[in-house]
Amino acid sequence: MISKMQKLLLVGPQKKKDEIIEKLQKAGVVEVMPYKGREFATDGRLVTTAKADTALSALKLADKYNVAAANANRKTNQLDFSAADAADKIIELDASLKKIRDELALLGSKMKTVEMLGNFSLSDIRSIEERGKIRIQVWESAKKSADEINFEGVLAVFKIYSDSAKEIFLTCAKDKVTLRKCSEIVLDEDHESLKKAISGLTERRNETESAIFDIASKREDLYKNYLAELDKVSFNRAAKGTVSEFDGRIFMLQAWCPKSELANLKKTFENECAAIIEIEPEKDETIPTLIDSKRAVDELGRDLVNIYDTPAYTDWDPSSWVFFSFALFFAMIVGDGGYGILLLVLMIVLKIRIKNPGPSLRRFLNLSIVLTAATGLYGILTGGIFGWFPESAEVPIVTLFKQLDFIKELPVKDGKPDTTSIMMQISILIGMVHICLSLILRGCRALKDERNFITPLINLTWIAAIWSFFFWYVFGNGGSTNFNASDPEALSQGGLLGIEISAGILVLLTIIKKITEGSRNPIAILIGGVFGLYDGVQFFSDILSYIRIFALGLSGALLAQTFNNLAGQVLDLGAVGYVFAPLIAIAGHALNIALCLMGGVIHGLRLNFLEWYRWCFDGSGRRFAPFRDMVAIYSKGND
Repeated sequence: MISKMQKLLLVGPQKKKDEIIEKLQKAGVVEVMPYKGREFATDGRLVTTAKADTALSALKLADKYNVAAANANRKTNQLDFSAADAADKIIELDASLKKIRDELALLGSKMKTVEMLGNFSLSDIRSIEERGKIRIQVWESAKKSADEINFEGVLAVFKIYSDSAKEIFLTCAKDKVTLRKCSEIVLDEDHESLKKAISGLTERRNETESAIFDIASKREDLYKNYLAELDKVSFNRAAKGTVSEFDGRIFMLQAWCPKSELANLKKTFENECAAIIEIEPEKDETIPTLIDSKRAVDELGRDLVNIYDTPAYTDWDPSSWVFFSFALFFAMIVGDGGYGILLLVLMIVLKIRIKNPGPSLRRFLNLSIVLTAATGLYGILTGGIFGWFPESAEVPIVTLFKQLDFIKELPVKDGKPDTTSIMMQISILIGMVHICLSLILRGCRALKDERNFITPLINLTWIAAIWSFFFWYVFGNGGSTNFNASDPEALSQGGLLGIEISAGILVLLTIIKKITEGSRNPIAILIGGVFGLYDGVQFFSDILSYIRIFALGLSGALLAQTFNNLAGQVLDLGAVGYVFAPLIAIAGHALNIALCLMGGVIHGLRLNFLEWYRWCFDGSGRRFAPFRDMVAIYSKGND
């Protein structure tokens, strides 16, 4: 359910402001509303996230290096500095390590070149140049252009290295020369000096990595440091938004608090020199929304609801409605009992193997188990197991419907039950029930919360019109049905009469609604009443949209059958078929499962968020963001 909220004004002495705000943060039940006007002076302190950003960067580095340490089975040492210092240190060490690695890569490239030149002494070369008054240079050229180089001014040329792609040679000249079609290799280090430099850098790299791994092993301390920095940021933001009055001796702070927590909050401050005053929200002010999920169903549904939009404060909590309808739509869209059972087993194994999952992961696993179990049950009822369907004319769900006297004999095609027509009509019926439920909820909310008596009557009339249209079309000449009916013609005529009566009532109610809203123009009122029937087009469109449940379920079943048939044809090829047929079946069904899951999630949610929300949900709410001590909450959860 959506918790009732109360706006508060907290007043206290300026000299104890930080102490009071800190206590408010530890209480963790209010959302602070910073003052944004210009009439009163505010705290105005600087709020910076620099340290929090540094702490987050350090945490990400710790996660990265912890993976490397686990793979290398490294041992770590104890640290003797604080988590805040460790955060700065790991960033510094990471930058140093990157620089060392770049230098090692550069030296490695130089070493490869020097190794091609042989083991020489750079000091000997400089001595020869000085004593012989010559300039020794080393060059590299492409193999194909080596013969085209002009060595004018060169006293001697010595080939040092050659392969199919390039040649390296040495030239001696009285002065420095420039040769075309080749590049000079600058000799600033020899083999021994490079080897010594690489050895020193490698030692520095290993020491730096060990220091980083030591810090990364303290991941929990780094995480607490990050939370502490976030707490400081939220504290400063709360303090910055306070108002000073009476020559700066008093401070005031606005906040939102759930009414269920108000008594405890007042008790917390009863011995403090601070007053908590209940005040009314301003006109058109957005009240934050807090969905208080007590039941597991509401908790899982809340995660689904938050994917699309936060409910408005005036909304009724749609969590449980969305959860149950999404589970049904998902099961019908995936539709295969084999897929459902396979995924259910996988989810159960994951739930068992994952020890101490976080709250989000735990809820995801629970939701997945419910969805896959529903899919498995629905697939068994409809007779589909990995694309195989029974040869008999009936499947369990048809037998059930017959026992309830819901449908006639189901037609058989090619020896198999032809469920296409009946499942399409069932999808439409589900859409009608779903949309009507939305209208009922909106009408109840209008009656209870808004004291609006016209909207419930309009919604009930639309429900009558929707079902009247269904009976007129399905049992009349315009449609065909597999449903049992003692007198289809009478039902059709009754449906047509219901449409006519509903249309007249809707025009009348819409006119009354226009008048109660303050409209005084008779022509505008009359036109508005007639155009009130236009919603029928939207209802028709929304209900037809539920055919996607049937269409996606059918496409998944046909694709599964196609892969089965293809694997069967390959199996008939003999020995080769025994190898490739299972691969085709496994790969095909894996692809189909992925497509079915995508369709089940996307369209299962879409029918809730678009077609259903349209008639009962305001949305565009702002989620309640409590001002709290995250370090204390984290520590409490890990005790």
